[in-house]
Amino acid sequence: MIKETSSNALNKAFLYQSCRINAALEVISGRWKALILIHIAENTNRFSLLKNVLPTISDQTLGKQLKELEADKLIVREVIPEVPVRVNYHLTAKGTALLPILTDLCDWNDMP
Repeated sequence: MIKETSSNALNKAFLYQSCRINAALEVISGRWKALILIHIAENTNRFSLLKNVLPTISDQTLGKQLKELEADKLIVREVIPEVPVRVNYHLTAKGTALLPILTDLCDWNDMP
């Protein structure tokens, strides 16, 4: 967490206000976020299933990335009251709209 009055925080706020792409990039930045979104879109939508397809991610990092994606309204968390309690994740409309953008970014990266 950065102090609100620090030059770092002020620079970040300025960049977000000056160019909305900086704010958009902040939402999708993070080593695992794109992969998590893609797997949730493919119905790998529980913590344990995500851990199986992303075996090198730590539980702490996966939990943090899921919370950030939820806070940014790209996914929703659905608690299913069973014994034991089950949690499923689903893409929101905003998360679904991001998928073709991620594909375009991959295509752009592959350009010579």
